[in-house]
Amino acid sequence: MKKKNIAFLSFLVVWAIALSACLFDSDDSALSSWLSDQGLPDSYKVQTLTIDGLSPVSAKAYQGNTVFNAYDRSVFGTQAGLTHDIVFDIAFTDPEFLEEFSDADSAAAFILFYVLKPFYTADIFPSDSLPYEETLDVKVEWILDKGKGKGFVDSISKISLSTWQSDLKEWEADNSADTTIEFTIDSKKDLKKKDEAPTLRVDMPSALIKEMKELNSACRLQLRLSAPEAKHLYRFYGTSIVSYWPLFRMRSVTDTSLKDVTPFRINNVVNYNDTCEDCLLLHGGTFDSIVVEYPSDKILEALSDFYGDDFPYNKGDSNDVRQAVVLAQLTMPRDDSDGYSELGLPIQVVVGSYLDSLGTEVRTMEKYKVNRKYVAESGHPNMVFFDGDSLALQVTYGMRDLINQAKDGHNFKMMVRLGYPVLQATDSLYENHEVKDSASGAIDTSFVFFDHFDYARYDFGTTFSQPASLKLWLATKRGGEE
Repeated sequence: MKKKNIAFLSFLVVWAIALSACLFDSDDSALSSWLSDQGLPDSYKVQTLTIDGLSPVSAKAYQGNTVFNAYDRSVFGTQAGLTHDIVFDIAFTDPEFLEEFSDADSAAAFILFYVLKPFYTADIFPSDSLPYEETLDVKVEWILDKGKGKGFVDSISKISLSTWQSDLKEWEADNSADTTIEFTIDSKKDLKKKDEAPTLRVDMPSALIKEMKELNSACRLQLRLSAPEAKHLYRFYGTSIVSYWPLFRMRSVTDTSLKDVTPFRINNVVNYNDTCEDCLLLHGGTFDSIVVEYPSDKILEALSDFYGDDFPYNKGDSNDVRQAVVLAQLTMPRDDSDGYSELGLPIQVVVGSYLDSLGTEVRTMEKYKVNRKYVAESGHPNMVFFDGDSLALQVTYGMRDLINQAKDGHNFKMMVRLGYPVLQATDSLYENHEVKDSASGAIDTSFVFFDHFDYARYDFGTTFSQPASLKLWLATKRGGEE
């Protein structure tokens, strides 16, 4: 029974997508049928209105998160104007080993990373990019706190992840040192043959070892690694894969007398190397955003001409419900020439609109409806690093709010950011889905999105410095029909 319910729900999803495709067609009975299916009155007419020459009144880029939990994967190095550091929070108690470590002339310690094989062996990863061979200059910074016994370690474990991440934004190391390491990632062919993932070993500097030799019972070590001059951004397993998570290893006498310490947590910290304050830059994987405002007066004037009504509506509570925005799409110029993409795949542009909620501005992420006919012929229009020179973004929720509450005179405000790379630019489902082979009956997963971010860099200066075109699909009731 459960499987049947799931299958039925899947059918409903596909059916809804098929209905939504009608919205992109010319004005015909299919649109009215779709409205009826959505519970809108049959008496409403469905019409389209295109408003050209909308120029933004403001556009500003905002940096995204600078600290990320390295749970399922971690990144290290530099790419597309960003340097990604790795920070470990390590705490343990072992008086016997620490005494041995303190007395050993050959005492040493190192961090061991395992390369994220699923990323580098993926079919879409450019095979001619590997092997990577690089000498890495690594800066090692640390904060070392001495303690005693299990109680000290337990107190560290009680520090929440969010608190630690907040502290990292104000990072001030006690000491630092530089080291140089050699690192190689094999060719994709050789990488696939190996059972184990290649490793990166970063030996700890002698200054840190000297401090750790003074420990006697327990310690907390916050360790930060940075490679701002790296040629690549390297990807490793995070803390979720037990066999491959990063380890802090200490050696007292020989390599056979190793103590493995699993960090409490690992975070990635992003440093922005781009210093252009007025540029409209977005980076993938960091939740950078650009907030854009378009003036409402031109939109309202066009609606007034279209309906022959006055906008804004000033009767009753002044909420104008004589029409519903069923779909709204902004189309603007696009120029990929100043962008950088590691994977060479199209990247989706994610949109949110700012709405009024009981007098408070809230951001709501837009839901994307697919124009199946267009997508099959030309691909999704809401992507960068793709064919064509335009970008089309759906802003239905935002336009519905703007028009229904136009009385307060606010502008239309939206946010954009880079999403995931798109593997199938002409797939109309726009989500990973299962496909059944008609001959064998075998079920396979069709992946529309790659589940790793491309830490790309994209300049939206062209996009948001030139006029856009707004198309509205309106369900409307006017005149004698009220």
